[in-house]
Parts: sequence; C-alpha cells; structure tokens
Amino acid sequence: RLSSIPTYKLDFLQKMFFESKKLSEKERLPFLLSLAAKSRTQNITFSDEETKLIISIMKEYVPSEDVEKIDRFIAMAKSKKK
Repeated sequence: RLSSIPTYKLDFLQKMFFESKKLSEKERLPFLLSLAAKSRTQNITFSDEETKLIISIMKEYVPSEDVEKIDRFIAMAKSKKK
C-alpha cells in the first residue's frame, strides 16, 4: 500500500518510528516537533493523500487509546490551519 510513497520519505518515517519508540510519552512530542523542523530543512513533505494513507496504516497497529489520541491530534492540527 505504501508503494506510491517515495523511498526517501518512507526512510524518514521509519527513522522517526524507531527513534520515537525509545522515548517516554513526555519526550515524544518535543522529539516529533524537532523532527518536523528537520523535515522542513530537508524539504521532506507529505501530500494530503500520503498523510491519510500513513495515518490509516498506523491506526491498524496501535492500541485503541492511541487511535483516539491520533484523532484528537489531527482534529487539533486541522483547527489550527483555519
């Protein structure tokens, strides 16, 4: 399902996933924010379609309470875009 996403983007996501697994929940947000900044400096962006696909796959593999957190985060991010 991820074959439409370029390899360099998948490599970036894989690095993010493995590095974030080592962190506590409190450490994870600052890590993700710094990673977002790094992605901008490396000009790594994801289209809306890529983002939706990645999130849908993530939701298949996380506990239900994390799915709720993901949904709240997405809703918050969408409200800030307006």
